[in-house]
Amino acid sequence: MVRGIIIIHLVSLCLGAEIAQSVSIKTGDKLAVLEFEGWAVSEPLTELLTEEFRQTVGDLKIFQVQDRGITNQIKIFKPRKKDYWSCWSKECAIDLGRKLGVNYVIAGNIQKKGDDTFIINGRLFSVDMETMLDEFAMGTSGITDSLLLEMKKMAYNVSGLPIPDTLSVGSGMSQVATTDDIKRKRQWIQLPPIPSKIKALMMSTAIPGSGQIWVERKYPGYGFMGTEATLGMAAFIAYYQYDKAWGGFQDTYKSYQNDTDPHNLLELRPQIIQYAADTRKFNAFMKNIRSVGLSIWAVNMVHAYLVAPSDDFFDGEYFFDLEYKPDVNQVQFNINF
Repeated sequence: MVRGIIIIHLVSLCLGAEIAQSVSIKTGDKLAVLEFEGWAVSEPLTELLTEEFRQTVGDLKIFQVQDRGITNQIKIFKPRKKDYWSCWSKECAIDLGRKLGVNYVIAGNIQKKGDDTFIINGRLFSVDMETMLDEFAMGTSGITDSLLLEMKKMAYNVSGLPIPDTLSVGSGMSQVATTDDIKRKRQWIQLPPIPSKIKALMMSTAIPGSGQIWVERKYPGYGFMGTEATLGMAAFIAYYQYDKAWGGFQDTYKSYQNDTDPHNLLELRPQIIQYAADTRKFNAFMKNIRSVGLSIWAVNMVHAYLVAPSDDFFDGEYFFDLEYKPDVNQVQFNINF
C-alpha cells in the first residue's frame, strides 16, 4: 500500500510538472501591450502598428487586453525616463506590469532595414512568474498594409493560435518563428551595432551634453554644454589677459635691460613686478579652469552613459552594464557572460 501511495505521488508530481510546462495560454489573464519602439520608423507608424496589434490580440479573446489609454496613464502618474517605454529587458517589463496591474506584458520594436525591409520583434513576459515566456520575430518587405498584416499574424502567434490561411496566402512575406529558429545570414563584413549607451558616451565625449540631448535629456545636456561653454569663454578671456601681461612683461623687461638712466630704471622696475604678478595670476586662473572643466567633462561622460537607454543587446544580459539602483541608492557595475 505504501508503495502504491508513493507511485501515486510520483505520477502526480510528473503530471504537475508536465502541466506546468504546457500551461495553456488561454487563461483570460490581463495583458498590457506596450508601445512598440520604432528604429528608423516614424512615431505615427509605430503607434498605428501597435494599436493594430493590440486590437487583434483583444479580438482573439485569449487575453483581457488593457486599453491603450489605461496603459499610457502610468506615463502621467508614474513618469519614468523616455526609454522606459521601450522596455525590452525582463526586469523593466515585469516592473511596469506590476504598476499596470496586469499578469502579462508584451513589448516589442519595429526596425527598418534598408529601403523596404522591416523586422518586427516581440516578447511576452509573465509578471506573476517573473520570466519571459516567448519571443517572436517576423520579417516583411513592403508598404504599410504589409506591416499591418504582419502585426495581425504576430498577434495570433502570441495568443498561441494558428495563423488563418487568409492571412498567410498572398502576403508575400516571410515569417520567422521564435528567436531560437531565426537563421541569420552570414555577412563577411558587418560591424557590430553600437549600443545607445556607448553612442551617447562618445557624443558627450566629443561635445559635452550632446549625448544627453540625443537621448532626450535636454536640460542636463544643455546644462553641461552651457557650463563648458562658459568655462571655455572664461579660459579664453584669461588667456587674453595672460598674453597681454606676458607681452607687457617682455617689452618692459627688455627696456629695463637696455636703459641706463637711473630715473627710468626706477619707473620700469615696479611695472616689471606688476606684469610678472599678473602673468602668474592669469596662468593660475587658467589652470584652475582646466581642472574644473576636465572634472565636469568626466561627470558629463558618466552621466551620458547612465541616462542613455539600454538596448536589447546591452541591457545587462550580455557584455557589461553600469546602472543606478534606486532601491539601494548605489551605482552598480555588472559583468555578464
